[in-house]
Amino acid sequence: MVRRCCFILLLLSCSSGFADSKTSAKSPASVSEGVQLPVTTASSLARTDFEAAMQNFEQYRLNESLQFLRAATKSDPNFAQAFIMIAKISKDPAEQAEARQQARRLASAASPGEQLLIRWLAGAQEDNYLPAIAAMNDLLAKYPHDARLAFLAGDWLTLQERYHQAAIVLEHALSILPNYPAALNDVGYTYAFDGDFDKAFAAMDRYVALVPDEPNPHDSYGEILRMDGKFDAALEQYRISVRMDPNFGSELGVADTLALMGKEQDARAEYDRAIAFAGSQGDKVQYQLQSALTWIREGNHKQAERVLMDVARNAHAAGLGKLEAEAHRILALYQPNSKSAIKELQAAEYALQEPHEISVTDRNEEEARILQVEATRSAEGEDMSSAAKAVSQLEAMAGKSRSPVIQLCYHAAAGATLMAQEKYAEAISHLEEDSADPLSMRLLWRAYSRTGATADAQTVASKLALLNVPTVEQALVVPQFRASLVSQARQP
Repeated sequence: MVRRCCFILLLLSCSSGFADSKTSAKSPASVSEGVQLPVTTASSLARTDFEAAMQNFEQYRLNESLQFLRAATKSDPNFAQAFIMIAKISKDPAEQAEARQQARRLASAASPGEQLLIRWLAGAQEDNYLPAIAAMNDLLAKYPHDARLAFLAGDWLTLQERYHQAAIVLEHALSILPNYPAALNDVGYTYAFDGDFDKAFAAMDRYVALVPDEPNPHDSYGEILRMDGKFDAALEQYRISVRMDPNFGSELGVADTLALMGKEQDARAEYDRAIAFAGSQGDKVQYQLQSALTWIREGNHKQAERVLMDVARNAHAAGLGKLEAEAHRILALYQPNSKSAIKELQAAEYALQEPHEISVTDRNEEEARILQVEATRSAEGEDMSSAAKAVSQLEAMAGKSRSPVIQLCYHAAAGATLMAQEKYAEAISHLEEDSADPLSMRLLWRAYSRTGATADAQTVASKLALLNVPTVEQALVVPQFRASLVSQARQP
């Protein structure tokens, strides 16, 4: 299944018609009317609150952004654009669903551009990716000089892990407003995810210089330093952010960094601080989930299982079905016994089927992740019939959805199943599609090694050993992989 397709229009050929590229602006709101996407509201107070919300969104102050958006919809209950932005930003599935429904209902009274925005952002949450992407393309073509819109598209593409396309759109935003902090932040991430840390650090240096009194530049710098294995420097940046604003959330960055350094007890203390300052119930449960991974890193199976079950219960009580399912899925990955893993996957499935509010995209993508683990664990347990069934279900899902998550889950599951059958050449073509995931990377390294592709194996091994992301897959694979490389190097 080919998952690469053109997601965006390249709008860089008409740069001579852009707003003055020498303009210095911390917000793109100063661009002349007609250049930007309209904001349709009859209330001047709602308009003011909406602009404040967008500025907070650009500074990654998401809780403050939501507060202003909620205020805007109170001042103008017919404010469609404010509702769709609530749907995009909120981590409360019920609020997200209600806001998305309101935006859809009110779209006909909004401008044509806002209708495209709603079609894009709502479609992305409803697993209607092709219409959503078409709407985004049309919107970018309609407002090629709107730096904020380009940032919004680049930000979304980054979250979709479409880093090359995201970089193009974000660089376009910077061609309009070279000193646009939000675009510098996101483009720095795209460079880092592509492994170009020199360009990433250059973007971060500019970002910090433009808004030195905001916490997010230091938080972002810390994350990119951590990705490059510069843990002490990362901690320094995160702690600057914490000192600037203890409510911003950079305690999570400190905790994740300590966890990757192997300082799990210290990390748990920082996770507790992050939980205390969390701005939403969803954040609290997510941070609890991150904290649970410290027990996996320590190899304490009993404690990891106990804490993950607590997380699943907390998520259930809060109506967070996706996080409840994720907790069980992580347990399935960690279980040493394949049969026990399958029981956890069944619990994850039940969590998704419960009557909790959850977007179609979130439900389908978590279902795909569950099927991926089912295929992998079944293949490990030599239950090839169950593995093949899970792969077949994923192939059907991938044929219907353009979700990058679903596409990657299919390739990962197919590659793992083929590896279990020692069909290495066939496995490689699938695993190369998911070459950023630690589990698939380890299998790809093995497949290259078994087929004599020594140089390719060494490239993957180097990349895998340097992977510093605070995920369960990294915790399960990378520390052991690094140790095995050290052991091999010591052998005569």
